[in-house]
Amino acid sequence: MKGITADVTLNGTGFHDHDDDTESPSKFVVAAETVELEKLQRRLSVRDLAIQFEKGQTAAKALAAKLADEAKSPSPVKAENGRRMSGGHQCSHGHSHGHSHGNSPDSKVKSPSDGAPSFRSSLRRTSGNIRECERHKVQEVMVLDRPALTKKLRVLLSELAGRVAGRNKDDVTEALAIIEAMELQWLQKENELAQEKADVKKAASLFQQASDEARKMVEEARANAKAQVEAAQAAVFRVEAALEEQTQSLSVAEKKELEMMRKDIHEARRIKMLHEPSKTMDMEFEIEGLRQGLLQKAEELVRLRKELLTAKRAGQIGNYELQGEERLGGVLAITRINEKVVDVSKCTIQWHRIAADGSKGGPITGATRPQYAPEPLDVGWLLRANLSMPDGKKESIFTTGPLDAAPGLGNYVEALFNRGSSEFNTRLVQQNGEVLEKPLLLVMLIDRTRIKLYKGRKSVAKEEYTSTIQLCGARGGGQAASRALYWVANKSHSLMLVLESERERNAAILLARRFARDQNVTLFGPDDGISISRIPSSVT
Repeated sequence: MKGITADVTLNGTGFHDHDDDTESPSKFVVAAETVELEKLQRRLSVRDLAIQFEKGQTAAKALAAKLADEAKSPSPVKAENGRRMSGGHQCSHGHSHGHSHGNSPDSKVKSPSDGAPSFRSSLRRTSGNIRECERHKVQEVMVLDRPALTKKLRVLLSELAGRVAGRNKDDVTEALAIIEAMELQWLQKENELAQEKADVKKAASLFQQASDEARKMVEEARANAKAQVEAAQAAVFRVEAALEEQTQSLSVAEKKELEMMRKDIHEARRIKMLHEPSKTMDMEFEIEGLRQGLLQKAEELVRLRKELLTAKRAGQIGNYELQGEERLGGVLAITRINEKVVDVSKCTIQWHRIAADGSKGGPITGATRPQYAPEPLDVGWLLRANLSMPDGKKESIFTTGPLDAAPGLGNYVEALFNRGSSEFNTRLVQQNGEVLEKPLLLVMLIDRTRIKLYKGRKSVAKEEYTSTIQLCGARGGGQAASRALYWVANKSHSLMLVLESERERNAAILLARRFARDQNVTLFGPDDGISISRIPSSVT
């Protein structure tokens, strides 16, 4: 009984701090909510989707129109080449061709001494003729295409090759080879350009088709949304009409009651907006005042009982007495009256639970400290403390009367029982009789089938109601004894828990015993089932 007899102390009785080793479950909920909000922000509305498709369709139409204009108009490269090549033949206005047509025989065959400077001067004269003919042959050049230009250029260069000799002839031959190579490159470029135009037209056609389908889908979605909105509006109109008809059919008394309810609602909203104390808070303050009054009455009753007991025991000499509130939720402590007697800490103590008429009762297992915090099972019983001094002397101390119940505790437990399950914030201070260096903040769940002690997803103890479970109040001393309970989950696992208040501790014990009784199980402390049914050997 090491665990049940030890003193129960708690450094810092607050229940608002958390351990660092486990994250709060609310963080996972916040993370999940954040992910859902990000997903919702990425979604596009029907209107945004329609705007995007309309922009794409406009771009596709503009691209198709541009391709059509390019197909109709002549290529700038062809026009430029035509303008350049048109200067190589006799224009219709009497200007000379790019090659010389002079009457002198020297104009047909160039001497080797002329060389490259003569050829370059001839080219300069040809360029001047081209610029002069350019103004008059624009229409003719525009209609010429690349094959005609290259063919005409080859003919001119061939004629020129027949008229020149030596180095100039080699230059003309090289020019013919360049023309052939340029023609092959132009042909390849035109094929690539034609393929690109075909691909672009195909893509524009596909985009146009997709745009039309998307527009159709958007229109269908708009139609469906419009139909749903109209249906919702019709439903709202029907409900409003029904409410209006029902309001008109109300009697005068019902109308007054409805008006009063509306006033109450407006008043409640006003109070909430102004952050004023509500009626519930006023009732809580009133209940707290009643509790204080009952506590004072209980203290007065205990005082009167002590005076009555003193009068009955006139002439009897006692060295010790009980101090504290003789009710559920209080703590009783043995103190000495005569300073000459042995200190209480040096005496052997055993608390007993006995009936008011002394007919039955027995010792409370583990209650061997000078302090004792009554539990719900002690209500209606007298408590007696037997003291054995080192010199062999003995003395017994009694409470002035049966222990009183805590005000309002029965209704509170009944409400928890109807709910089906309840959770209590607790601190684990002892485990298997060993005091923990740092109390653990846990949650104790009591429902119709089991008792569970857990934190987050980690379960510390979980047992169904069986005959091996023991549950009672703490039977040691300490400043937290009135808020502590002792739980034997199984034969190898015992726990000492401290709850938030005396009321919570007693409610947890009563609620667990109520649920266990429905499962044909009796929850008591160690040897309680025997002590309350047997008659002790000596009753004084």
